[in-house]
Amino acid sequence: MDVLLLPLSRENVRAVCELRLAEDQRHLVAPAAYTVAEGNYEPGAILRAIYRDDTPVGVLLVEIENGIPHLVRFMVDADHQGRKIGSRAVELLVDELRAGGWTTLETSVVPVEGGAEGFWRRCGFHGTDRTHYGEPVFVRPL
Repeated sequence: MDVLLLPLSRENVRAVCELRLAEDQRHLVAPAAYTVAEGNYEPGAILRAIYRDDTPVGVLLVEIENGIPHLVRFMVDADHQGRKIGSRAVELLVDELRAGGWTTLETSVVPVEGGAEGFWRRCGFHGTDRTHYGEPVFVRPL
């Protein structure tokens, strides 16, 4: 299985916007279409489609906040979760940011039982004493 991060394009934008989360995750992450829209209006944003082989299966958005890349949005379609696609996509993002000279990546997590905190910890992030819009901030050195 090949996992790739590719720019959004005319050819893949509709498929990315149609990606869906599981019903019990919808209150945790904005829809993919919102991510695509926001990413196109945020200066310096990194907006990528997550591909599994030739199929878009996720989307991510990094914004530069306070001089630090912040992973604002990250989602893998419900039908493609549990296959290590997300963790591989995080590693690809880390490689891309490191190649761009960045040394840290941050994200924030909705603090709910069964949420994504365990995923981010398995991806090498650790908690901080800061919050972002009321959500705990996690950081990973690159």
